[in-house]
Amino acid sequence: MNSIGKNKFLFEALMDTLKNKSIRTVYQPIISLKNGQVLGYEALSRGPQNSCLESPANLFHAAEKFNRLWEVELLCRMKALENAKNLPEGKLLFINVNPEMIKDRKFKKGSTKEYIAKYGINPTSIIFEITERTAVNDFKSFRKTIDNYISQGYKIAIDDTGAGYSGLRLLAETHPQYIKIDMELVRDIDKDIIKQELIKTFQAFAQITNMKLIAEGIETIDELHTLIDIGIHYGQGYFIQKPDKDFVTTAPDVCELIIRRNQMMCNHSQIDCNRMKIGEIARQDRTLDVKASIDEAYRMLYNHYNLQGVVICRHEVPVGLIMKWKLYLEKAKQDKFFKQDLQKVMENNPLILDYNTSIKETCKKAITRREENIYDYIIITKDKKYYGVVPVGTLLNTLHNMV
Repeated sequence: MNSIGKNKFLFEALMDTLKNKSIRTVYQPIISLKNGQVLGYEALSRGPQNSCLESPANLFHAAEKFNRLWEVELLCRMKALENAKNLPEGKLLFINVNPEMIKDRKFKKGSTKEYIAKYGINPTSIIFEITERTAVNDFKSFRKTIDNYISQGYKIAIDDTGAGYSGLRLLAETHPQYIKIDMELVRDIDKDIIKQELIKTFQAFAQITNMKLIAEGIETIDELHTLIDIGIHYGQGYFIQKPDKDFVTTAPDVCELIIRRNQMMCNHSQIDCNRMKIGEIARQDRTLDVKASIDEAYRMLYNHYNLQGVVICRHEVPVGLIMKWKLYLEKAKQDKFFKQDLQKVMENNPLILDYNTSIKETCKKAITRREENIYDYIIITKDKKYYGVVPVGTLLNTLHNMV
């Protein structure tokens, strides 16, 4: 199909979606990172199932391409509000808003209020999410959108914070009630000290200004633990709960994880490094089997820039460690690097400690290693099997926070 044919097909699919109002809404819970209770739900739109417009990216790209953005936005909002008539009492509904829409000649101030009244939704339950990415391109329009919704009594959340370039100036001038941290800052935050310090800055800003932080895109238990440790108020993501057509509650095991981590952090403020266990700050990285190839280890480390090492196991028991810089060095030195056995390039005597080893004892063992191994990961076992790793930076950061 040529480009003209593709455009015609896409246009017809879009017009058919609008005519039949076949937008679907799913809801992803936003939960407290203190106790796991649901704060509210983000309404996410999907095109007709099994169609070329099912993906929201495709749907809105087509809407913009054929100058139907207003109609699609309005339909998405209408569907989100229509289905939200069953919103649990006391919970918030987060609805995405494109700031560019206010420029559209078809824009009608107060149209959302009509739908809210029609479906019997409490206006104080509505939070409009406005993305920082768009604001950077047209700050004046962005402010106009903000003022429009604030004048009608709605609360505001700035979405994708940290993804654009307006930064703290934008937050200072708009005074949103919620700040949603972009998922790219959340991704692998447990492995990135710089990201952790940046999020701590947002946290300090939120505390001073009485704004609430929401971390988006939480996908792993280690990301969740790190965000709790920093003190982030709320979170959402696939690890917590995937979007669903219903207003689902937090799974009991996720609530238990959150409560247990908060209790642990509370206990840490009351104990010293003699009593704190090293396993409590370990993160659970993937491992490689001892029979894996050097190529697998190389690709794993190359594709994950925050990963500085990988533990090698035999039947879940750690037997070695490969640090990225050493692997790259060996590759540079040897012509037939990828044909070698994995065991020939791994560290055969890494520092392996039991989960219950104290932080103080861990520090003693870590600093007495040979100088070339001083920054190697510390491997943690539980019941003699692999549990996780502790980078030296994480160990030092923990000690700093305990002082």
